Amino acid sequence: MSLIPSFFGNRRSSVFDPFSLDVWDPFKDFPFPSSSLATQTPETSAFVNTRIDWNETPEAHVFKADLPGLKKEEVKVEIEDDRVLQISGERNIEKEDKNDTWHRVERSSGKFMRRFRLPENVKMDQVKASMENGVLTVTVPKVEDFPFPSSSALTTQNPETSAFVNTRIDWKETPEAHVFKADVPGLKKEEVKVEVEDDRVLQISGERNMEKEDKNDTWHRVERSSGKFMRRFRLPENVKMDQIKASMENGVLTVTVPKVEMKKPDVKAIDISG
Repeated sequence: MSLIPSFFGNRRSSVFDPFSLDVWDPFKDFPFPSSSLATQTPETSAFVNTRIDWNETPEAHVFKADLPGLKKEEVKVEIEDDRVLQISGERNIEKEDKNDTWHRVERSSGKFMRRFRLPENVKMDQVKASMENGVLTVTVPKVEDFPFPSSSALTTQNPETSAFVNTRIDWKETPEAHVFKADVPGLKKEEVKVEVEDDRVLQISGERNMEKEDKNDTWHRVERSSGKFMRRFRLPENVKMDQIKASMENGVLTVTVPKVEMKKPDVKAIDISG
């Protein structure tokens, strides 16, 4: 992850100058398809609607962005001389194999960029950034005893951010296994449950708690989701339910369900008389 001073004042990108709301519409759940899903929906073709919270504490402005699946080297945090903070990066589309079948595609990919104009009471030369469990945190310290207050507060959450129920999941079938990938930024593996039921139902659930609020904090922007989530998938018959494995990395849960090896039919050659 790079922290780069930038001086391109005429870029063709919108700066968030508090406090317009442009929270993206969450991906609406759709019925389980029986056939493979060959195309991506518009919501998944670009990773442009990265959700970001902006919290002002007595000491600093703190930005938190959900970037599941990205490493710190794939994210840029830049500052411009007119007090503009820019967060950008790209999540590449997963490499496809001609033998793979996509049953479900919900997770986003592509480039993203978000820009925020900061108030005057900040130390632009002391900005710090870190990544953990798929969440980017950018801290912009404030000038002590600044005579003017920061801009107005956003005290309510948008309805789309009040529940973490729209967890996006991809389901890919390879020749060897069914592979599920879920975006669960900010969660640790202990906070996610992967369960199987005897009628071949895979259940993924968990909860991301709302960040603890302090009476001295001011929320300028609230986009990131919190609350409980649960997704259930009925698996086909050709799976080994007792060999399911799960792992977490950079805010992405991967569940691998091995397939039963199909026995090749015995072929007997028949002599042709005559």
